Order: sequence, then structure tokens, then C-alpha cells
Amino acid sequence: MTVDPGYYLALGIGLIGSSVIHFSQGLLKLAIYRRQAGDRSVANRHLYGLGLVLNFSAPFWVIAANRFGPTVLYTSMYASGLLGLILFSKWKLHHPLRFLEVLGASLLVLGSVLLVLGFGRTDIAAMETTQPGWLIGALLLLGLLVWPAVRLSEKVDWLPTGLVMGAIGGAFLALDSLLKGIAQADGGVAGFLPVTSQGWALFLLSFMGAAAALGMTQWAYGKHHPPTPTIAAYDAGYIALPVLLLPVAQGKSGQWDPVCEAGLVVVVLGLFCMGRASPKTNVISGRQE
Repeated sequence: MTVDPGYYLALGIGLIGSSVIHFSQGLLKLAIYRRQAGDRSVANRHLYGLGLVLNFSAPFWVIAANRFGPTVLYTSMYASGLLGLILFSKWKLHHPLRFLEVLGASLLVLGSVLLVLGFGRTDIAAMETTQPGWLIGALLLLGLLVWPAVRLSEKVDWLPTGLVMGAIGGAFLALDSLLKGIAQADGGVAGFLPVTSQGWALFLLSFMGAAAALGMTQWAYGKHHPPTPTIAAYDAGYIALPVLLLPVAQGKSGQWDPVCEAGLVVVVLGLFCMGRASPKTNVISGRQE
């Protein structure tokens, strides 16, 4: 099978973009914790501002990646930056490093690799045949489910609220990326910006997903949920939704590739390990609750 050289660029952009976005999440969490601990300094405000700027770069990474390959190549690599976040959390946030946490992150990365290999065996990755109505419907449905899902998780002991909020945030960002992929491919040739009126409409609409994703993570941080499991769930939602939704949106439901399915199972196992590894920890005081 001949692989388009541009696909390697898309994967490389995915690695770089993932590292930047995960680093931004660590900075945002650190600034929020310092502020809650009483740090009102200009330096801490600048730290939060830097985290926001880096986080707002998320759409631009996927825009660049879409120019060289299908959106799923970018989304499948998104968990790669989680390992860096784990190290940042231990170094700056004093989050204890646990074996299950490292194992879970490693499984997420392995699952990402399997997804990439699976997408290489099928044409499901093509964005030109994707019906945007399915993605818009998913965006609206997800918005309606946010409050009930968070409230339910707060009442159920075995369902960590941080994982729920992270998974919803990741799904929002996945819809942002997929809508941008369709918008850029509308007209038959993927460019850095859309070339049709429908493409521009979808492109602008996609930013609602990015804004909702940022809102979910900041909400989770404000409620003192540990950063690593929250972002692990965020990554899982971001990776899994394209795998589940794209075949349906392309009229190919039931045609999931076995390697993609295996990758998705590994991602879920990684998320389970991350959740089991992380008791509630007050990062300000360093005490486990």
C-alpha cells in the first residue's frame, strides 16, 4: 500500500500539537491552583494567559494537519502529549506518580497507534464524503447532555466527575476538528481555509466545539479535579468520537475496521487504568481526600 507522504506531515503536526495543548493544560491548572491558594501576582496572571494562548492554538494545529491528510490522522495522535502532562503534573503540581497512571497513558498512546494503522486499511478517513449534518447533530446533542451527565456523575460514587467532564470536553474538541476537516475539504481540494460558502459556515460553526471544550476543562479544574485523569478522559473522547461517528456520517455504519476497534478497546482500557490510579487529591495541600 502506497502512503501519501503528506500523511506523515499530518501525523508529525499531531505529535507537536498534542504536546503544546497538553502543556497548556498543565499551565492553566497550575495558575488556577496558585490563584486558589492566594497568589494574585502579575506573574501568575501571565502564566494563565500563556496557558490560554497555547490552548487557543488548538484549532490552528488541526487546520494545518488537515491540509496534508484526513482529520483522523491528527485526532488519533492526540494522546501522545499525555505522557508529558504526567511529568509536568508530578514536577509542578505535586501530583503523585502511580504505576497505573503511567500504564494507562502508555495504553492510550498504543491505542492511538492502532487507530492510525486501522485507518490506513480503510477509506473511512476521507472527509469529502462525510455528511456534516451528523456532526452538527452530535454537537447539539452533546451540549444538551452536559448538565445531566455532570450532575449524574456527582451522585454516583464509581463515576469520577473529572473523567466525565474530560470526556465531554474531548468530544467537543473532536467535533471542532471534524467540522474543520469537512469545511477545508468542501470543494474537493483540502486547503488551509475553506473555498466555499458552506465550508466557511461549517468552519465558523466548528469554533463552538473548541470553546465548549475549553469551558469543560476550566470547569473541571475549578472543581479541583486532578489534571491527569481529566485530560486522559479528554484525550479518550477526542480519539474515540471520530472512530465511532465517521462511519455513520459517511453512510458506512457497521464497517468499522477490526484494527480500529482494537485500538479503541486499548484506549478505553488506558482510561480505566487512569481512573483507577487517581484518588481525589487536593493539590494545594497535597492531601488525599
